[in-house]
Amino acid sequence: MMNMKVKILIIGLIISACSTFSGPKYSGPISSNFDGKQFINQDSSESRSFWDFIWWRLFKEDGLWLKDFSDIYGSKPFDFVPDDSLRVTFINHSTVLLQYDSLNILTDPVWSDIVSPVFFIGPERHRNPGIKFEDLPKIHVVLLSHNHYDHWDYPTIMALNEVHKPLFVVSLGNKPLMESYGISNCVELDWWQDFQNSSFKVTAVPARHFANRGLDDRNTTLWVGYVLHTKGGPVFFAGDTGWGKHFEQISQKFAPMRFSMIPIGAYKPRWFMDPVHTSPKEAVMAHKLVKSKFTMGIHFGTFKQADDSQDDPVNDLIKEREKDSELSNFVVFRHGRPVWIPKLNP
Repeated sequence: MMNMKVKILIIGLIISACSTFSGPKYSGPISSNFDGKQFINQDSSESRSFWDFIWWRLFKEDGLWLKDFSDIYGSKPFDFVPDDSLRVTFINHSTVLLQYDSLNILTDPVWSDIVSPVFFIGPERHRNPGIKFEDLPKIHVVLLSHNHYDHWDYPTIMALNEVHKPLFVVSLGNKPLMESYGISNCVELDWWQDFQNSSFKVTAVPARHFANRGLDDRNTTLWVGYVLHTKGGPVFFAGDTGWGKHFEQISQKFAPMRFSMIPIGAYKPRWFMDPVHTSPKEAVMAHKLVKSKFTMGIHFGTFKQADDSQDDPVNDLIKEREKDSELSNFVVFRHGRPVWIPKLNP
């Protein structure tokens, strides 16, 4: 068990690193989700303070996590799939390869061993990505939900830009960060804003979360989910989110969903994680609310970020499924093993 002095030293290092690595801050007109200085959630309760974070880190109760890199990588994906088809490959954490309508799209890609502003400390990888980076097909679009290090992984973003030159779709305020990397092929979206070109359409949708790269840029950029408009029906990527009124709003605009990706991990302790991470029970509620024909759980099993154990998210999802026979369409995919998703109305 880590003693208190070591915990305090680690927190000091994190504070020092985070102050250094703060990102650009959005400057734009006041709106329903931007008060002129910071972005805000729709729900009345906000995410926990930095001092809540310190308290949790000092007295957290660690669940069991094991490092297991024995999994065999998944086979090399197809170069593309034909129109109307949807092939989904869970890679790790919130990284999913979506192949549909001759497009290849990645969500929140991360192949790094540590997700942190510094290379020597932070959440460490506990399992291999489901697919080797070099086995990826040509990537056309990358969706980034917000700027936290486990979703916005600089080494992976730079490698994708060098090898694939994709279009990067980011949340409002994050385009300057991409430009600081030398990446110009980027669009940024506010909640409910669309982007469309000749082959691709996406809508940024609300989430309940927060954003920061360091200590002095908290909530100065936005956090989003995405709805992808495929020929076989809408596909929902919830990003990183707690439970909130946005699920009902998304349902009203886009339901039923052909396919959804909803987070199930990093939800304990509830007093700290409740505003920003859905529990498996809440993920099931969201799945039902958006009338998803097929849903996969994401954001679990790779990086230890909360007090839930490595197996808690899946086990708790199984318990929820045991209560309701109609939940057979909410599953956990094996890393690196593709699944074909039917059209909404075959």
